[in-house]
Amino acid sequence: MFDIDLDRHGSNIALVEDGRKVDYATLEKDISIFSKSLPQEKQLVIFCIEPTVQNIVAYLSFIRNNHAVLMVDSGIDDDLKQALYRKYKPNFIYQNEKLIPYSKNKIEMYDELSLLLPTSGSTGSSKYVKLTKANLYANADSICRYLPIGDKDSVITSLPLHYSYGLSVLHTHLLKGATIVLSGYSIMQKEFWELFKKENVTNFNGVPYHYEMLYRLKFDFRDYPSIRFATQAGGKLNEKYIKHFATMALDRDVRFFVMYGQTEATARISYVPPDRLLSKINSIGIAIFGGEISFVDEELVYRGKNVMLGYASSDKDLAKGDELKGVLHTGDIGYMDEDGFSYIVARAKRFVKMFGNRINLDECEHFIKSNYKDVYLVGKENHITVFSLHDDDEAVKLLKDRYKISHKAISLRKIDKFPTKTTGKIDYQKLYGIAYG
Repeated sequence: MFDIDLDRHGSNIALVEDGRKVDYATLEKDISIFSKSLPQEKQLVIFCIEPTVQNIVAYLSFIRNNHAVLMVDSGIDDDLKQALYRKYKPNFIYQNEKLIPYSKNKIEMYDELSLLLPTSGSTGSSKYVKLTKANLYANADSICRYLPIGDKDSVITSLPLHYSYGLSVLHTHLLKGATIVLSGYSIMQKEFWELFKKENVTNFNGVPYHYEMLYRLKFDFRDYPSIRFATQAGGKLNEKYIKHFATMALDRDVRFFVMYGQTEATARISYVPPDRLLSKINSIGIAIFGGEISFVDEELVYRGKNVMLGYASSDKDLAKGDELKGVLHTGDIGYMDEDGFSYIVARAKRFVKMFGNRINLDECEHFIKSNYKDVYLVGKENHITVFSLHDDDEAVKLLKDRYKISHKAISLRKIDKFPTKTTGKIDYQKLYGIAYG
């Protein structure tokens, strides 16, 4: 368990922040002290989390004491925060390292509810995934069975902590007695990589957009000899980049893990063993320990102890119990090969109707990236918009020729920078708004 008896890791360094190092024995004491200030009755806490030691102490104290924590991106617009407060009417708000009373109303909550995470790392939406401690423990344990995290390892916060992927990195490293270097820098800032080198970080984690940027920057594992392994999740990485980083990793004696998951399954659902990555390059891999993948009418269905209770859109949904019973219909369309490796061909919602035919935007996007440059696509009925950093129309021509689409049904939009969420994922909603209003 990542939140209990942390002093079992003794003098191992748990957290590093601005040169300050906190060992596990001290972290355990700090959690115990903070816990004494908390109410005994279960409370709902909206947590505007940031990568600081005190934030980690507070978060682990809430989880340990069976309070329900609703995670919020600390950087979102204040109006969006206030809307969330009105929807959920929390007992407390934790921000700027202060616990602020908000409402004295008694909120009816399912006793096992521990954590609420925004869907797919989105910000501002009131739709949240409801998770239990059992979900969190099961997923952290499963991840540690395939990722070689040891008590001599260290990781840096390359992903936000309100995002399931970023939070799972925290959980797994605490579980194994490893070190978490707390950083507010993005991977595009030189300070991030200076800190990475200074602290001899061994594990790196990123979403597809991160790896696309590292490719453009000619990133080389050789420049960071402390790296033992790297992971990628948060969406499908194009084959070109997988091949590049997998080949580089083999050459540099680094293990590169491509993973698949959903917030609705706490974090991870499957992974590709590094020694099978080049031979199964488009696969999402095999199910994590304790999980089971099947395909029902081409939809990926996952069963496991890490499957959420259900969704919440307001405080009225917090009293509901386990609605899914460990079975998650992912909305991802795909298949399994004869070796038991699964493949995703599209999200159901990433299809558009083009004059009676269904077009898979993910497939189109990956085809163009494999043959051209980085582009992102959005569409509505009978129309696709191609967003590119360049103003030529080669990408549009490729799409027209491959999929026999009329030139009137495709538009090219030059953009100076692809919009991303705080998780690092491409913000398709913003692109859709630019394209279609």
